[in-house]
Amino acid sequence: MRFPMIRDPRSLQIIILTFFTLLGQLYLKFQVTPLQIIVTLITCTVLELLLTYMKDGNIGFPKSAIITGLSIALLLRADTFIPFLIVSFVAIGSKHLLQYKGNHIFNPSNIGIVAIILLFPKTVATAPLQWGFYVALLFIIAIVGTYMVYKVKRFSTILSFLGGFTVAGSARVFFWDQSFRTIFNEFMWGGLLIFTFFMITDPKTSPKSTKGQISYGLVIAILGQIMIHVEVNGALFISLALICLGRFLWIWGKDRWNREYQTLDEPNNLTP
Repeated sequence: MRFPMIRDPRSLQIIILTFFTLLGQLYLKFQVTPLQIIVTLITCTVLELLLTYMKDGNIGFPKSAIITGLSIALLLRADTFIPFLIVSFVAIGSKHLLQYKGNHIFNPSNIGIVAIILLFPKTVATAPLQWGFYVALLFIIAIVGTYMVYKVKRFSTILSFLGGFTVAGSARVFFWDQSFRTIFNEFMWGGLLIFTFFMITDPKTSPKSTKGQISYGLVIAILGQIMIHVEVNGALFISLALICLGRFLWIWGKDRWNREYQTLDEPNNLTP
């Protein structure tokens, strides 16, 4: 028997992220309060419903907004709920206001986290260490993440990203005298797997072609490792945001060039 709700990758993603959120609250003791989680989810879903209604006159179940809210709650850490509120507004607002050809330019949760890191670098953080070093947990994340990637057809993205991240990390060990343990710890961060399987594979902001996916994953990984090396706060998130911006500018510039070129090539319809 098939369950219709699982056919939509977003439904499965909600189940998975909810499981990790509950695991963090009940077992891993994440430093995120129930109030912060609730504020994030309510803000994301209400804003999504409001903006969707204003735009289309329709109201549907806000699956994408719930995914965004759960992702923010899993990855962001702050002392109060205010940063979570700001991130939620930026995330959902960017999804509806920063679009090109019907697709949002940035992954919503990612650009929200980047915005808050840039605004308040000393009072907010992502959560690399709170996942602990539980191999079984990381294995579970990888397995369910692989299934999610299978559903959205983004295997080339994660393989190129993880491969590039490994090679660039190894380069840091050999050329810049970085500790192997430091590089190893980067791979033992559950948040890295959430970023890999659930953020960079966003179908709306990542390439569809295999060649595009490989380039996309590699550039994010290499730029991310460079920024990690120079100790940029939120390096991977900023890397993804910059690559999404660059990808948009490339597509926009190419479309504009094609329009102008076609205009120049159009035959003169004026009769002599």
